[in-house]
Amino acid sequence: MDLESLHYFAELTKDLNMTQTAKRLYLSQQTLSNHIARLERYCGTALFYRKPRLSLTPAGLALLHFSSSILTQEREFKEVLSDLIDESSGVIRFGASFVRYNYMLPSILPTFSQRYPQVSLQLTDDTSGHLMAKLDQGELDVILSVRNENLPGLSSTLLLSNQLYLLVSDRLLEQYYGPAAQAIKEQSRRGAQLEDFAKLPFLLITPPNKLGTLIANCFEEAGVIPRVYLSTSYMRMGGALASQGLCAAFSTTMPLYKLQQNLAEDVNVFPVLYKRHPVSHDLYLAYYENRYHPQYTQYFIQLLREYYSQIDALDLTRIRE
Repeated sequence: MDLESLHYFAELTKDLNMTQTAKRLYLSQQTLSNHIARLERYCGTALFYRKPRLSLTPAGLALLHFSSSILTQEREFKEVLSDLIDESSGVIRFGASFVRYNYMLPSILPTFSQRYPQVSLQLTDDTSGHLMAKLDQGELDVILSVRNENLPGLSSTLLLSNQLYLLVSDRLLEQYYGPAAQAIKEQSRRGAQLEDFAKLPFLLITPPNKLGTLIANCFEEAGVIPRVYLSTSYMRMGGALASQGLCAAFSTTMPLYKLQQNLAEDVNVFPVLYKRHPVSHDLYLAYYENRYHPQYTQYFIQLLREYYSQIDALDLTRIRE
């Protein structure tokens, strides 16, 4: 069986559209069609129904069931072979969301590429749930996830206790609390209780985003129905809006580490309390230990651990006097 054709078959099953798959794989539609025809000749039967739209035949479904295992084993063999002959080349299939790789990758890739200049990174930007599914199916090698799964063979370890912070400018506090603003700042020095900020407008992260759900739980525990200035699925604008004194916003350790130098001088950064304790949006490193990982993947994992270990030790609390 032609493994290249099998790879293109597996890719086509994701889209079930010749034009779309060929474009995604940078192939001509005719080349993709030739690979499918080659497989069908090998199998002695059609793998796809062509009308009314492309769909798998029973033989196609059977081949799809086996293709994932076959392609994974072929890839693992190539990685073992690469280590044995010390080619130090290959691909790491890495998954994370934008906020988790945007600052981290530019920091660790120069060090990684110095040792493994022939290794490339294939990046998948998606939610934790989707990334975990791709990891489980063998489509990814390593992911960063906010979900701690307990699955056979899976290594899921805490990488970062991603502290939740509240960003509030002095201008906004004084606008809504007047002379009482300074007292609120002082009593929030070791942690912000959201009932003390109930009058403020907030930028909120929309559930079912896990961070949005965590923030909603904090408001519920405080007995506060927040005033919504802006609701969004992402918190990327939080620092800018807080710096302009328009609303209070939330951030976690990872983005705040890079964002803090761009905050307006009068923006305070308070750790958020939930049930009187600091609350975090934990980040996990996940990969399957029972799958073969070449030396370059192990080194990439090592660099991830070292980078986040440094971030995890930071306290980004900032109270403007």
